[in-house]
Order: sequence, then C-alpha cells, then structure tokens
Amino acid sequence: MKNLLSQLDKLKLDNKKIFAIILASLVLIYLDFTFLINLQLKAIRKVTPKITKIKADLDALTKNVGGIDDFKNSQIEVRQKLLAKTKKTISEGEIAWILQDVSELANKNNVKITQMKPVKEPEAKQGKAPLKPKLSPLLITIDLSCGYHDLGRFINSLENAQTFFAVQGVKITPGQNDYLKQKVNLVLKAYVKK
Repeated sequence: MKNLLSQLDKLKLDNKKIFAIILASLVLIYLDFTFLINLQLKAIRKVTPKITKIKADLDALTKNVGGIDDFKNSQIEVRQKLLAKTKKTISEGEIAWILQDVSELANKNNVKITQMKPVKEPEAKQGKAPLKPKLSPLLITIDLSCGYHDLGRFINSLENAQTFFAVQGVKITPGQNDYLKQKVNLVLKAYVKK
C-alpha cells in the first residue's frame, strides 16, 4: 500500500494542471459541437426536403404503377371481349348447329320460321390451274312470318352473332291473314371452311 501511495504522490497534480485539463476538454467539446456536429445538422436539414420529395415521388410512382397494372388488365379484358366478338367461319360439320342457332335467334325475336334451306354456292370454273379456296360460300334461304320490327331485331341479332352472316337478299310481302305480319324471304350468306 505504501508503494501505491508513493506513486500517487509522484503523480500529484496541482489544481492549475487539473483546471487546464478540464478547460482543454471543454474547449475541445465546444469546438466539436460547433463545427462538426453543426455542419452535420445543416447537411441533414438540407437533405430532409429532398427525402420528403423523393418519398412523395415514390408514392406517386407506386400509384401510377398500380394504374398501369389496371390499364394492362383492362386492355386484356378488352382484347378478350374483342376476340369473343370476332366473327368466325364454320366448318361443314357445324352447319346443323348454325341452323339451330339461327332458329333460336328467330324464336328470341318473335320470328316464325316456316322453312330454312342451306345451299352451297357452286364454285366458279377457272381456266388454268384453279386455286382451291379455303372457304366456300353457303347460302341459307329462310322463309319467315313476322312483324316488321321483329324482322329488324332478328337481322340485328344475326349480325351480332358469333358466326359471320351477311344478308344477301330480303323480299317482304304482306301477310294474307294478319296485316301486322309479313311474309319474308331472307337469304343469308355464311362461309364454310373446307
């Protein structure tokens, strides 16, 4: 213990030296706060509005990306609807089904079919090596009994149907027993895949 006390006596510092060390430490802390920390706070204050603006831009971008996804989804829906509405041609095996569809459209529009007859148009003869067309026209002759407005709705339904139909000809004559009903001879043209 005596050893320790003797060493402390050697290290005895007077009050002036202690005061000088404390003063130097305080000056060092003050200079550190004044220059280094103050400069860092100023830099943070300058960056804060930029960070706020970037966050706002990021939020707007996120919202717009969501809008783009919605737009893409709506475009896909529109494309699917257009594909669903595109007219299609029929194959030879589907002729009976198409006649059934025409009959159902007639029933929905209050049109009475008295006769329906599909006839393939004869192919035109060509001199040199004939090119075989991929589609051949099919004429469907339909005799109807209906009102004038019912006929218009029926033709509109045919034009909006999935299968491609073109009205080739229409002949309207007055009905014999009922003056509100007309006799109609309607010729539709469809195309059949070979």
